[in-house]
Amino acid sequence: MIIHQSSTKILNYPPVHPDLKRVEQITALGGTFNNTLFCGPHVNLITAKTAASLYALKTLRCHGLDGHALWGVTQATLVAQLLYIHKCRRNQ
Repeated sequence: MIIHQSSTKILNYPPVHPDLKRVEQITALGGTFNNTLFCGPHVNLITAKTAASLYALKTLRCHGLDGHALWGVTQATLVAQLLYIHKCRRNQ
């Protein structure tokens, strides 16, 4: 991956090495970043996980989980992920 500023375009890329694969994004230290070090791909991934968690919570509710137990599961999964997304977007 070649990292550069988002406002500039690189015209002279280094030569391609046959043993290395060039990628547009990378996951490092638990976060996914693209070649401009923007964490948009990571936010998209967390958003998809949040949607899956919401579906799982709806399924648990349909199977009889309610009240404090449902709130505990919601707080441990969905709320934690949403707060993380909010923090990541605020720091951009």
